Parts: sequence; structure tokens; C-alpha cells
Amino acid sequence: MNDDELEGLRARKDGILLERVGTLPDTFTLEEGPFSTWERALHVTSGDQPGTHVVDEEVTWKLGVPVFGLLFWLPFWLYVRGGQKNPSPWWAPAGRLDTRAGHAIGLLGVIAIVNGFLGTVIGQTLTFAADEFCNEFATSADGLRTCVDTAHDTSARANVFTIVRVSVVLSLALTVAADRFGRKRALTVAVTTSCLATAAGALAPSLALLTATQIVSRGLATGLTIVLLIFASEELPPKSRAYGVSMLILLAGLGAGMVVWILPLADVAVWGWRLVYGAALLFVPLALWAGSQLPTTRRFALHERQGTSRSLSELWQSPKLRSRLLLLGLGALLATVFATPASQFDNQFLRDELGFTASRITIFTLLTSTPIGIGVMAGGILSDRIGRRPIGAFGTAVGVTMSVLSFFSNELWIFPVRLVGVVLGSGFAVAGLAVYGPELFPTRLRGTANGVITAFGVVGSVIGLQLVGRLAERFDAFGPALSIAAIAPALLVILILLRYPETANLTLEELNDEAPLPNDSARMT
Repeated sequence: MNDDELEGLRARKDGILLERVGTLPDTFTLEEGPFSTWERALHVTSGDQPGTHVVDEEVTWKLGVPVFGLLFWLPFWLYVRGGQKNPSPWWAPAGRLDTRAGHAIGLLGVIAIVNGFLGTVIGQTLTFAADEFCNEFATSADGLRTCVDTAHDTSARANVFTIVRVSVVLSLALTVAADRFGRKRALTVAVTTSCLATAAGALAPSLALLTATQIVSRGLATGLTIVLLIFASEELPPKSRAYGVSMLILLAGLGAGMVVWILPLADVAVWGWRLVYGAALLFVPLALWAGSQLPTTRRFALHERQGTSRSLSELWQSPKLRSRLLLLGLGALLATVFATPASQFDNQFLRDELGFTASRITIFTLLTSTPIGIGVMAGGILSDRIGRRPIGAFGTAVGVTMSVLSFFSNELWIFPVRLVGVVLGSGFAVAGLAVYGPELFPTRLRGTANGVITAFGVVGSVIGLQLVGRLAERFDAFGPALSIAAIAPALLVILILLRYPETANLTLEELNDEAPLPNDSARMT
């Protein structure tokens, strides 16, 4: 190694981590980065030729990401082993995470998995629960309760999905509480209560009581999603918000996948679906532990010390906030008119139109949904580097197109069509758009505003469920019904391109005219 190369090694790293020069010569420790331990030491001896050196670089490191550190261990190991030559590898966030942010994301990831499970249960199991409770809503031609009248089957299930949307009241209450009492407390209470409510559904003696338990569970789970994204956005640097949010969405998808893993239990007996609900109890200790370890977000702590007032009326009285609220609210409504019925009726489509069993649904869903991680991760990285707007619009257009085509596909073509839609569509759309809500509102109103946006989304869900449920009965197929509903997200793509602002690389304070957060300038921007 020559002198220039040695000088390069002796320079402190400034990229994915920032080093501090150690007390001993040629030693370096951690100034900032997603590590709990980082120590680098150079052992230099003279080479055989003048001006050459033999260098032994020793690095001791440990990631500061709890629970999920193993998922990132291999790329970091390769990065360290390769001599940390690229300050910002392609797989890393564009903005440098500090130890606190890495710790928070790891804990939020645990809650995201639990929340993904809770938010998916009814969508995956209602078609099986309805078999046990079918005499509550099906009526034969002679007016008797029966389990064979399919004419009213889809609309009755649409009604259940619709009624569950009443839970938006709980979602809004949770987000308002997060602005008043803090993100940490809201997350911990909500995730625990939602687990217990879901587990109570396993004992439901009727479809009505099952729906009641889901009103509580889904309401809190929806609010949890909002608060999770707000927490992450408030802890991450500007160029890493989409990346961090994407990781949480990816882990929520893992939790949703867990429902699919155990869905074959529904084939055990007509009551087998109850076992899926009961599994929620297993998450309670994990949720309580993760919630107890979370810090209070720095931005909420600052505003709490300052005693900043919070008023729901400010969202409407401020022209800027009102415009953003209506823009994102309309976007949520247009998205859910299609997305909600497409996801909620998917299992019924697979069972009724393609003849899939619960086990086959599980295999199909795992094979087509698991790769969404590729799209979400790529979408998060590109959203931070290129921008939210182009990635969100592209993902929405591709996702909706492929989803509609999948409902016209046979058993052979549905797999590749759905796979493309999930990876290049849903993955990119979620990564590009999910961060807008937390970004475009000030800390004092961030939870409340996103709760209101969610209410807009619920309105879209109700419209979509009722529209598709009834059209599917008229057409005797889901494809034509969802084709009509797809007009809404097509309008959303236009709205994104024409009206959505570009928020990448800007701090939350810059976006919301707030004073800069103290000691927030050290991280890579």
C-alpha cells in the first residue's frame, strides 16, 4: 500500500457512518451511525519497498437495530469487509441514521409486524367465518334462513366490511391522543388493546359480535399505522424518511403474511378460522415489550416542553393546512375506492371464481405477496433519491392496471400478472405515497391531520365496498366490477402528477415553517 492509499485509510469515514478520531494513533470510534459499537484500528508497518506500507485494518462493530439487526447484518458485513470504500452503498438510506433512529426503527418494526397481522385478519378470514354464520344473512327463495343462497352473499360480506369501517372514529381518537399524550403511549395502549379485541373474536357467537370486536381491533390498527409512520418520520433524517417508512411497511407486510401462513387452520373445521383470531394473544407480550422500550420522539418532546397549542380547527382555518388536508384526503379516498374491495374480496374471488382452497390461497398469496419487499425497498430508496411524486404515480398506475387484469385472469396467468402488480405497483406506490401524510403537517397536528385523512380513506372504502359488492353480484364476477372502481385511482395518478408537492430531501421543519430541531444538523442530508 502506498502513501496515498494509507492516507485514505487514515481519513475518518463520513457516509453511512461518521467516525471520531480515537485517543490512540490510527484509531477511530463512532461519532454517528446506526451502530451501538464501532471501533476501527490501523496497524501499520513499513513495506519492503520505500514508500510502501503493510496495513492491517481491524474493525469491531455491532448494529444498533434491535430484533431486526440480523436482517441487515450481511450487507453491513460485506461493507466492512470490503473496506467501506463506498460512503453510501446502494442498499443503504441516503441519509445517515444515528444510533437512536436505528434503535427506534427496530422497535417500531416489531409493532409494525403485530399491526400487520391485526389489520389483515378479517380480510383473510371473513369468507370462512361467513360459512359458519351464513344463516344470519342468507335467505332462500321461500324466506327461510339458509347457507346456500349465494345471491346475497357478496353484498352481505360487503356490509360487514363496511360496518367495520365505523372504527375510523377510534382511529381518529387515537391519532388525536398521539398529538396530546405522545406517540409512545398511544402506540403501546393501542397495539395491546387491538390484540385483545382480535383474540376476543375467536369466541364470537355470531357474525354481529365478530364485527363488533373487529370495529375495535381494526380502528386501533388503522390508527396504529398512522402513528407508526409519524413516529418514524419524526426520528429519521430528511433523505431517509421514505426508506424508514418503507421498512416499516415491509415488516407490516410480514405480519400480514403471518395470517396467510396460518390460514390453512380454517380448513380444519367450519370453526377453524377462530384459531387465526386466537393467535393474536401471542403478540401481546412482544407488543408490550417493544412499546416500553421506545423513546419519546424528539419533535414531540420539544413541542411538549414548549407547550404548543393543538387545535383541530387550525387544520381548517389555515389555508395552507386546509389545502394539504383536502389534497391528501381526496387522494386517500380515490385510492381506497379501488384498493379496499380489491384486497377484501380477493379471497372470495380466489375461492368462488378460481376454486382455490384455504391452503391453495395461502400458497398463492405467499408466492405473490412476499416479493413486495423488493418493490417496497426499491421504492423507498428511489423515493428518497429521485422523489416521491414520480415513484408514487408510477406505482399506482402499474399496480391498479395489473390488479384489474388479475381479476380477469385464469389460474395460469393470475400468478405473473399479480406478481408484477405487487412488486412494481403496490411496492412503489406505498413507498412513494405513505410518507406524505406525516411530512405535510406540523408536529402539533401531525396525528390529528392524518386521522382526518384516514377518515377520507374510509369514505372511499365504503364507496368501493358497496359499489364492487353490488356490481359483482350483477355481473356475477369481480373483474368488471373492479374495472369500474379503477376509474378512481386513475384520477389519483393525475392528481399526484399535477398537484402533489415534492417533499424529498426537505426537513419536516422546512416543510411546515417550524423552527429547526436543535442538534439535528450532524446527520448526513
